[in-house]
Amino acid sequence: IFAISLFVFLFFVSCSPVEEVRIGPATGIEINGLSGKQISFKVMVNIDNPNRQSFTLSALDLDVLLNGIYIGKIKSTEKVNIPKRSSQVYTFPLGAELKSLSFSVFALTDLFLHRYIDVELKGMAKINSGLMRKKFPINEQEKIQLY
Repeated sequence: IFAISLFVFLFFVSCSPVEEVRIGPATGIEINGLSGKQISFKVMVNIDNPNRQSFTLSALDLDVLLNGIYIGKIKSTEKVNIPKRSSQVYTFPLGAELKSLSFSVFALTDLFLHRYIDVELKGMAKINSGLMRKKFPINEQEKIQLY
């Protein structure tokens, strides 16, 4: 009877409609450290999860391109839990590995001479929610005004 009850519960929970999670723009960035080609930082992002299920961002692996130039890779350093029916700013601890320190410094200096930069993020995010595990492709491109 317990197994049947568990199956029925899981069936109804898994069949509940999933609403879109709204992710706002970054509200802040905090640099924690720089060591060689490694940068450790935190990004604060407003997330609205209207669903009845919480979820955890367990892994993030992104390639970063600025104005079409590959700069390096960003990876999550800790899991971040997003509670059910919540709307708040979450902090995502991340680490970046630059392709080449000298190339990246030159490229970054050149980028700041322009008023706008194109930021492109490509990669995967792994999300866990209860027994469900899923990978989501990320392919975002945005033009950012520097000044």
